[in-house]
Amino acid sequence: MRDMTPDHALAHLSRDLAIALEFSDQGLCRLRIGGQHIVDLEVDDSRESIFIYCRMGTLPGGDVGAGLLVRLMRAHCLGRETARVQFGLDQDDVMAFSRVELRGAADDALRVALEALIELTDQWSRELI
Repeated sequence: MRDMTPDHALAHLSRDLAIALEFSDQGLCRLRIGGQHIVDLEVDDSRESIFIYCRMGTLPGGDVGAGLLVRLMRAHCLGRETARVQFGLDQDDVMAFSRVELRGAADDALRVALEALIELTDQWSRELI
């Protein structure tokens, strides 16, 4: 496999999704998935990987939020239930994110990572509503 550039990876994703996608001058591309989720694709500074991330919702307060964090971290531990998707907090927003390494990546690597992120986002964002 050859090393892929961010633009080549996005071109493959564009073809797979049958929509025209391109990175902004800042290396960002935003997708609205199913009218619910906004997924951002961002080229890292080295241009050797692309971050994919999505806001899943606001962490509830109190015991509900604490319990949800425990469940998220257990699911996240060693990728037990999340594969390569990870969770994090941005202020009180729960985020799902993944990093796609472009060196030696398959043509469909970005699509596969996006599908995994969307699947987990759909599953876990219901917990945050």
